[in-house]
Amino acid sequence: MRLPRISLDPLAVFFAGLAAVLLVVFLVLLGSTQPHSRGTEVPYTTVQRMATAGTIRNARQLDYDNRILISTRTGEDVWASYPSTGALQDQLVGTVRDKRGNVTVDAQSGKQAKRLIVQVLLPILILASLFALFMRISQQADASGMGGFSRWAGKRSKLGPGQSGGPSFADVAGAPAAVAELEELCDLLRAPDRYRALGARPPKGALLVGPPGTGKTLLARATAGEAHAAFFSVSGAEFVESLVGVGAARIRDLFAKARAAAPAIVFIDELDAVGRKRGAGVGQGNDEREQTLNQLLVEMDGFDAGGGLIVLAATNRPDILDPALLRPGRFDRQVTVDAPDTEGREQILSLYLGDRPCAADVDPAEIARRCPGFTGAELENVVNEAALLTARQGHTAIGMHDLDEAIQRTVGGPRNDTHVLGPDELETIAVHEAAHTVVAAAQGDSQVHQVSIVSRGRRLGRSTALLLDRDRTVLRRSDLERQLEIAMAGAAAERIAFGEVSTAVNDDLHTATQLARSMVTSFGMSSLGPVTIGEQNVEVFLGASLQELGSVGPGTLERIDAETREIVEAAEERAARTLNANWATVQGIARDLVEYETLDDSQLAQHLAAVRPAR
Repeated sequence: MRLPRISLDPLAVFFAGLAAVLLVVFLVLLGSTQPHSRGTEVPYTTVQRMATAGTIRNARQLDYDNRILISTRTGEDVWASYPSTGALQDQLVGTVRDKRGNVTVDAQSGKQAKRLIVQVLLPILILASLFALFMRISQQADASGMGGFSRWAGKRSKLGPGQSGGPSFADVAGAPAAVAELEELCDLLRAPDRYRALGARPPKGALLVGPPGTGKTLLARATAGEAHAAFFSVSGAEFVESLVGVGAARIRDLFAKARAAAPAIVFIDELDAVGRKRGAGVGQGNDEREQTLNQLLVEMDGFDAGGGLIVLAATNRPDILDPALLRPGRFDRQVTVDAPDTEGREQILSLYLGDRPCAADVDPAEIARRCPGFTGAELENVVNEAALLTARQGHTAIGMHDLDEAIQRTVGGPRNDTHVLGPDELETIAVHEAAHTVVAAAQGDSQVHQVSIVSRGRRLGRSTALLLDRDRTVLRRSDLERQLEIAMAGAAAERIAFGEVSTAVNDDLHTATQLARSMVTSFGMSSLGPVTIGEQNVEVFLGASLQELGSVGPGTLERIDAETREIVEAAEERAARTLNANWATVQGIARDLVEYETLDDSQLAQHLAAVRPAR
């Protein structure tokens, strides 16, 4: 980050010179306050023996330094540090005088005052001068007040009005509904008088809600680019500090700058970091965060949206936001930015592949069908991985096989060649994945693109049939039961072929259990009836979490477990009937998988043509 160039004013130069002079004086005087004694240092017991022997001619006692300087009758100079016990000093002085030696006492009053100045007063003056210097510099860097201590929020990402280089809605694909909502905000910033003439109250803020990687930040920047407005971007976590009051000060400074640069858009990413529900924490450690949230609420109430200032925020946890943030007059609108559908994924892939050299066989529509549920960030990663693979192989254009391998790497990770599977392991995995493929094909509405037993990351194999159709929003119970049957097909096939299951069913059981439990507790698809039980996603720090857990009795929990187990076991039984009806196909696919490791569309089509559903 480039630091701003600041020219110091005379007052800042004065404080800098004063601090330098005081520092020099401090260093000079510091040496003069240290104890310096002529002669050789000896133990205090040696001085006592010399006094008893009568060899001391002169003794000088330094009270402040706790030292005694001795001149012997032979002309030797020695000194010793003595303890602060008065009885020992009186005894030594008496012994020296009895032996006709001279004793003088030096209180060192001037040195005591000098030490007080050097060790206390000068450091305070130096620190005060440096603090005044830094305050003056920060006041020049920022308008006034706390300066750089609290006024850096929003600096790092700012686009001025009419500046080029920022994204626009042409750079956004796969989110037409969100773009339509934000286009109205742009129109409001460009022509606010048209809305005032109709008596319309412009929205003060819009909340972008969606899973990670769907392009919420890109949409906010595109909105600023389309509206030709200044853009201030800051993360919610940057407001929360351990120092009390810093977050609230940064909120005030951010909005002050935005008002001065109007028309402007303030974008707060990860709003849930600062906007969690108040009073929901365990203990009293959230005062600073709640103070910051209160200041944000006050600032959003304190400006007129018609003045050219709009607040955008993004979060993937809207359920934990404070209700005061979501009421009309603050974040008036919630814009859902969900994972794109097939058409949206095709548009995003076309956008990312447009400026890259691609082979003739590359079809964005086909790639989009193979990536159900992928977000924009994941699609960008697919294209980037394909480009890296192409460069690694020394090719000049991205091919369809590169993109397909990139999809596999995104879902399961890079190919793991470090562990060589034995024949028994290969057979188990091949039967497992072949069963998923056959049951999915028997459903009729599941298209299988590829099946593989290549180990990737922690996964031993993968069939695209396991990628549930996440493009669909509304699923009936029969749809969920078909998904469960596909998920449990691997376990059913292992029982048929080997009489027992292996550890390869771990991921399948997890998927099936979660889906079956949702059918029982959230969708009302069990004998418990049309009720929801603890379906709200709450966390320990939320005040409602204990109430949610306490509202479910032990008998109900046992019934939930029993219903979940029954649904999963029924799905495995249905999968077993389908597999028994098509066992020859399962064996054929498994044999080819052991030999070729991966089967694509054309190879699978020969096997799956004879698949029929169980009766």
